[in-house]
Formats: sequence, structure tokens, C-alpha cells
Amino acid sequence: MTRVTSASDDDDDDGSFDLDVKMTFGYYTSFDSDETHHSNSGAYLFRPRTPDERLRAFIPDPTKSWAFRSDLVTEVHVGFDVPWMKQITRLRKGQPYVEVEYTVGPIPIDDGVGKEIVARYDSGIQSRGVLYTDSNGREFVQRKRGYRPTWELKEYEPVAGNYYPVNAAAYVEDEDKDDDDDDDDDHRASMAVLVDRSQGGASLSDGSIELMIQRRVLADDGRGVGEPLNETVGGVTPYPPYGDASRRGEGIVVKGVHRILVGEGGSGARLARSLMDRTWSPPHVFAASSVAASSDNVLFKRPGFSAFGGDLPENVMVITHSLVEKMGSVMTFLVRFAHQYAKGEDERLSKPARIDLNKFYGDDFVRVSIAEKTLSGNQDYDQWAKRRLRWKKGGGGVLPTAAAGDDEWIVELNPMEIKTYLIELSAV
Repeated sequence: MTRVTSASDDDDDDGSFDLDVKMTFGYYTSFDSDETHHSNSGAYLFRPRTPDERLRAFIPDPTKSWAFRSDLVTEVHVGFDVPWMKQITRLRKGQPYVEVEYTVGPIPIDDGVGKEIVARYDSGIQSRGVLYTDSNGREFVQRKRGYRPTWELKEYEPVAGNYYPVNAAAYVEDEDKDDDDDDDDDHRASMAVLVDRSQGGASLSDGSIELMIQRRVLADDGRGVGEPLNETVGGVTPYPPYGDASRRGEGIVVKGVHRILVGEGGSGARLARSLMDRTWSPPHVFAASSVAASSDNVLFKRPGFSAFGGDLPENVMVITHSLVEKMGSVMTFLVRFAHQYAKGEDERLSKPARIDLNKFYGDDFVRVSIAEKTLSGNQDYDQWAKRRLRWKKGGGGVLPTAAAGDDEWIVELNPMEIKTYLIELSAV
């Protein structure tokens, strides 16, 4: 059991919020049948051997566990009763999250059984069967256990049938109490788990989030790949008629990271948004040789360099900044700015954002021109807007469109809005 603590937004308390979270690693065994009318667990399908199979938990081994402490970080390294599973729980100074780093593999298949490895985080949150998962890093979608919004579900696969894509984050929170419930709202809590890659996720019991971190199965699911999901370090031999398409070497080893944040009830989306981008796409670190440093490249002769001369608002991110064309000193960039919060997720950060590109680009560039494009970047936005369908609201009125400002170098974004531009800059 780990107690996760985060800063509180309530000025009346001691400035922190605590929630006990139990971390469990384990696996499901994969369904594998020789009968053609059955769907095996495979590249496209997750299906445990029995519909209501329970997670087979790994047991922590104290003889393989130890702790490390410094002024900047505290780490707890945990080994398990299987040699191919390791965990590091990490607390970084000044950070509001608990980081869980896992290393899995090679997954053994000597027993002829496929295995689907899961990390599960259990809390006391009364989520009432509700889980929220992101849709490709944008809107959060409400998922209800054993429920579909458009038809009456007859559930045959209670485990697999409640798994959903998690691209960036998932969260659970105490749902609203009944009117006659005497529980104080101060006890309501939220828990968000952030991922560094797309994974399957579920909440099979209240207050729980589980994420599938690795799979190795031995049967094809019959959905077009034509082979089991059995990745090995040596690859695969040629396919018939040139070979037998057999796997070479041991199974692969994967390493990944989850970050856990907790907070007051109703704050799940805000917690997830606060660190989603940094978890999924951390900065890349590069090193150069001393030869490069002594070259004529001006960048290596400066202690720091950024093409951007100013900071973006906290709720905005540059999601694309790609060089399209270079003619002499003039460079054309495809740039996308995205508002990273949805309406109602945060009292302050869910408001419209404003970016002044006159101040955004630094002194190393002269602004030449800017043109707003459609999201795909292949049409002028103004021309496309004249041809677009004007959807009506429920009351019969026409949905408003954002009005362009007087200064084309000032970008205004509504919650969850993405705007695309072709920007020409000239190097000084």
C-alpha cells in the first residue's frame, strides 16, 4: 500500500491531499482454442482464458527489494516471485505525482500459455462503476462498467468487455452522493493514472484502474495478421514458401512509466491534464562531441537557444512545428496550437486562451507572413469556412464561429480547439 500525497487547492486545510493506493502487478492467461468458431486472444483481441478470470498477482520478494534516498529523489525497487518482473516506485522532489516504472520480460511461454501483464492501482474511491479515459489525448469519455449508452448490454466477457483504449490518461473519482447521503463532500477524492504510451485500461471494481503493460500470446485471433502476438528479440524467419515463419530468440523486454496523481473529488480531469503531455512526450536529450562544439555551427557557441522568445499560456501546447519549405533565409513552418483543456475541467485553465505571436518568436527571426489553414493544412481556413455546413443547435439557432481578430498574429483558442497555420519566418 502506498500513500499518494498531492497539493490541495483548499486554503483551509494543511495544503495536502492523501489517498491510499494499492499497487498490484499480475497477469491474465490468454484464451486459446483450436476450434475455428472461437475468437482467440491475439493482436486485435484481448480475451482471458475464462470470461471472469481473476488477475494472477505477482508476490513481492523482500530479498529482491531495496530503497534509495537522495536530496532529489526517493526510489523503492521491488522484485517479485518471478524473475521477469521488476518495479521502481519513485518520488521526485517538488513533483506532485508518484512515478511507477516497470520492467517486464521476457515473458515465459514454456508452459504453452499466453500471458497478458497488467498493472492495477486500487483505492477507496467510490466510483460507482465509472471510469474516464481520454480520446487520443483530447476529450475524456465516460465509461460505465457493464453498460453501453445506445443498447442494452448482455455481458458475456466481464473482463475483456470493460477494457478501453487509454492513450494518455485514465481517472476515477467519487461520484456524486445521493441527496440523503450524510458523507461530507470533503471526503470525495479523485485518482488519475498517466501513461507514456497507448495501453488498454479498465476499472473492474470501484476505485480501481488497471492497465495492460505487455502481452505475449501463442494463438492468432483470426483478424488478418495471420500470426500470434509473440514478439522476440531475434525477429522471425521468412514466411512460406521461403521459410517456416518461426520466431527467433527470447521474448522482448519492455520498460514503461505510470504516474499517479490524487486530488479532491471532481478534479480527475484537471489532474490528468496537468501532466499528460509531459508524461506522454518528455523532452529528448541529445549530446554532441567536442568536435561538433568547436565547429562553425553558431548554435554550439551559445549557452542556450530557443526559436521561441516567449512562453505559451499554461493551457496551450504547440503540437506541430514542422519545416515545410526553405528558400534562402525564408523558412515556412506548419504550426498547430492546441488548447489542452475541455470546458468545465478547470475553473481557470478551461477558459479561452490568447497567444501573441508578435512576442512568441524570438529575436533570431523576423516575421514575414501568417495564414490560417484547416486542420489538415491543405486549405485556406477562410475559403473553407465559407463552404462548410452550418450546424444548427437544438433550439434552432446556428452554432457561432470564432471571429477573427484585427491582428492576424494573435491567436485565440476556445477549450479543446486546435488551430493550424503556415508561418513564414526569416532568419536574422
